[in-house]
Amino acid sequence: MGPPDAASPQAAGETISTDVVVVGSGGAGLTAATVAARHGLNVLLIEKTGYFGGTTALSGGGIWVPGSSLAMQAGIHEAPGMASRYVHEVVGPTLRPDLLEAFLEAAPRMVDYLHSHTATRFAVQRGFADWHPQATGFSRDGRLLCPLEYDGRELGSHFGLLRPPLAEFNAPGGLMIGLGDMGHAANITRSFASFRHMARLALRYGVDRLRHPRGTRLTMGNALAARLLRSALDAQVTLWRHAPMQRLLFEQGRVSGVVVIRDGVAVTVRARRGVVLSSGGFSANPQMRRQYIPYPEHHISLVPEGNTGDGLNTALALGGQFDGDNLSNAGWVVVSVLRKDDGTLQKFPHLFLDRGKPGCIAVNAQGRRFGNESATNLVEPMHRTGSVPAHLICDHAFIRRYGLGLVRPGGWGLRRLIAAGYVITAPTLEGLAGRIGAPPQALTATVERFNAQAACGVDDDFQRGAAPADHFMGDSAHQPNPCLGPVRSGPFYAVQIHPGDSTTTVGLRVDMRARVLDAQGAAIPGLHAAGLDMNSLWRGRAPGNGANNTLGLTFGFIAAQTLAQAE
Repeated sequence: MGPPDAASPQAAGETISTDVVVVGSGGAGLTAATVAARHGLNVLLIEKTGYFGGTTALSGGGIWVPGSSLAMQAGIHEAPGMASRYVHEVVGPTLRPDLLEAFLEAAPRMVDYLHSHTATRFAVQRGFADWHPQATGFSRDGRLLCPLEYDGRELGSHFGLLRPPLAEFNAPGGLMIGLGDMGHAANITRSFASFRHMARLALRYGVDRLRHPRGTRLTMGNALAARLLRSALDAQVTLWRHAPMQRLLFEQGRVSGVVVIRDGVAVTVRARRGVVLSSGGFSANPQMRRQYIPYPEHHISLVPEGNTGDGLNTALALGGQFDGDNLSNAGWVVVSVLRKDDGTLQKFPHLFLDRGKPGCIAVNAQGRRFGNESATNLVEPMHRTGSVPAHLICDHAFIRRYGLGLVRPGGWGLRRLIAAGYVITAPTLEGLAGRIGAPPQALTATVERFNAQAACGVDDDFQRGAAPADHFMGDSAHQPNPCLGPVRSGPFYAVQIHPGDSTTTVGLRVDMRARVLDAQGAAIPGLHAAGLDMNSLWRGRAPGNGANNTLGLTFGFIAAQTLAQAE
């Protein structure tokens, strides 16, 4: 198969036909397209932007799958029904039991199918606990699967069309690093083994850059998106980029295709089996953000520029419905921003590299902590307490060991980022308080109290480090609490943080077969939704790492199977 946009331009008003049209090229879309094609259907996937991979390519790449065959092969066995009980307790009464049943049955099959029929490969990521230890059915290990790293050269001419990863997943200069590399990167100046590991990666990266625009060793979500893209190509899926959907076709009581703008021309594409909407939700739509996202004037989204609610709005126009109120309307991420000289913004998601490590705290405008900095979700307490925006605070010893935001471990980039105004610094806490607009006495008192708690290893205020999931955010080598360490040695540093998102959760109501439902609860013939165009099963309260990616892949898989079985 040639390059994705190698097909000749269509004449104005021309109509073409296929079996299935998939809208969007993230994990949900690529999975749906590949599985449908593997079932013998002709599939066209249309992508609005110039890159394939969607939000998946920017993600950590993990998927949350209870009871997978990979876990069982690793000796991890789950008692029947425990995952269901866990999700019921985590999500609560608004949970859709029918969709949970469909997910728990299909997710392990989806992994097995992809392993058997595609280039997609996962492995159990050991040591990652679920996020809610108080819930019955909580698991300390075995439910997180992560994609194996991938050689981008396997994509051939399509490598340049894969959406690049977030800069956070790169070492200085653009070298991609994965979860297994994080410890080596942090210890590069203290361990010869870590230095040798990173040196090998740097050598390969240097060789790659002689021939490619970026490194070809892909990790995390970029590896998953690359593997899914390779799988779609191998399955002979037709891929169009720069091809936004204009509208759905609705004829004789069913969705019969789409109208696509391609090369500036409207092309009618008829779909004999149906259409799958997986266009990425609405995080890049300012109007919808103002409607559904708290503090929209401070909100920073990490999602691709094409996620403007196209799939949602076209389905709503045909009678599709949102699936009621969610517990929260997005997957929240703490974000800091550097405004570059050209006016563009560089966004940094504070996921696991800094804020949860011992010796960093988050404070509001009153100079007080407002939540557990090592918890996965620090945005919820930001919203709840009005701590928007806030600041991360650390000392010189911390920034040398762990970095802070765009400052990398060892202090790489510190001077430049201070000069750019991204990092705020002062020799004393009182001076730092003045620079961030907090009361000096309050900030000093906050740090003194935190340091006393760090010394005994117990956070009486927000229980930081008490939950097993917190420990991943901390430093296992630090005792007595891997998440608590003092803030004491000046100079001191601060970075302003904002609430942001890596995904929305508000989406279309679907049934167990991923068919979009109307106001009466009837399936709209020919219309399916997966990924961020489908309302999140978790309703905004995810059960663990990888829980958002897993919904996209699983319900994309279900949608494809439904289409393959259609008459």
